[in-house]
Amino acid sequence: MSTNFYKSSIFFWFILLILALINATIRETTYKPLLVPYIGIWAHQISSLTGIILFFLAIYFFLKKTKNKYTQKDLINVGLLWILMTIIFECFMNIFIRHLSFQQVLQTYYFWTGDTWFFVLLSLLISPLIVHRILHKKS
Repeated sequence: MSTNFYKSSIFFWFILLILALINATIRETTYKPLLVPYIGIWAHQISSLTGIILFFLAIYFFLKKTKNKYTQKDLINVGLLWILMTIIFECFMNIFIRHLSFQQVLQTYYFWTGDTWFFVLLSLLISPLIVHRILHKKS
């Protein structure tokens, strides 16, 4: 276990947060107003896909450039930590800033109704493992 890897992973989460905010801003200001009248939730589904891609690329560069030693268990732990940090941030933002009810926040996790937020969170767990495998195939 590398304490430095965990510290740098926590700081790196803020880069993921910035990417998520940029992704959401682009969605809200460009294609969502055009899509909502015609195909409803698709703007959020597209945004989830672009978010997953952005996160994957950022995680790739983070793991490629890190000098810290880590194991696959560390990658799973960091993925779980990123999910936890993201859920805490999302709940705080949605409840205290956007004034949504807890029920409304909970509904964003209902992938069976077409919401794709769950898959974005899942990507935070899976992407480090996939990137690790890609990076070690090259070595």
